[in-house]
Amino acid sequence: MDACIIKKCNEEAYEQGMCAKHYVDFIKKVMPEQAQTVKKSAAATVVDEIPARTELLVHSTLAHVEKITDSMVSSFNNIFNLTKREAAEVYYQMGKRFMDKSDSRKAITYLKKVVELNPDKADSKYKLGTAYYAESRFDEAIDMLEQALEQDPGNADCQFALGIAYEQNDLHDKALASLRKAAKLAPDNANAHYWIGVICDAVEKYKEAVTAFRKAIELDPKRADYYQSLGYTYESMDQHSEAVKCYKKAMFFNRPSL
Repeated sequence: MDACIIKKCNEEAYEQGMCAKHYVDFIKKVMPEQAQTVKKSAAATVVDEIPARTELLVHSTLAHVEKITDSMVSSFNNIFNLTKREAAEVYYQMGKRFMDKSDSRKAITYLKKVVELNPDKADSKYKLGTAYYAESRFDEAIDMLEQALEQDPGNADCQFALGIAYEQNDLHDKALASLRKAAKLAPDNANAHYWIGVICDAVEKYKEAVTAFRKAIELDPKRADYYQSLGYTYESMDQHSEAVKCYKKAMFFNRPSL
């Protein structure tokens, strides 16, 4: 482990040979003057707009996010005196990056802070909900996704995620309602139709399951699992010849590539 190059500092080197705290000190010194000033304008209150200073902080944080430490986050807050909105944006970007890396446990840590700092940001609640789902924390996932949809009811991805979370808790009726909304909002989402079929099959609504599976196949005709699930439903309906056709299709699309 390389130590920080700053005299009398024994912390682990983070970037430029410096520890996290001294690296942030360095960023502050080289930061352009205009980026340090947060302009108090009407535009600065727009939720989706990121001030130049915040954008610079986000990029410097994410440059080596794999090495991010709590002390560095604290340093950003203490040294730059971030506004709540700026701090929320930094945490949001960090949480999003960890989700992109499939590290939902770390993502939860940062996305929870975003929700605390900026409870009006529906997208962060959606991402926190999906992170909870990835950790099999389904009750918390449902709570966050429901909150996100209260603020952004037209979010098809959130409706889909909520439907799947409901299904994990055996809430079939709620799951179907959410998935149907997702399919209505995004009719080309083959997975939404597929999961409608899966749940309809589970509750023995076989005709509806067939319709949903066929729609999923129409939208994405090369998915072996779609044909296989449709085959299972046909078997449940004693339509064995149709089931065999589906299984053959599933085997065809599941064949190893040369």
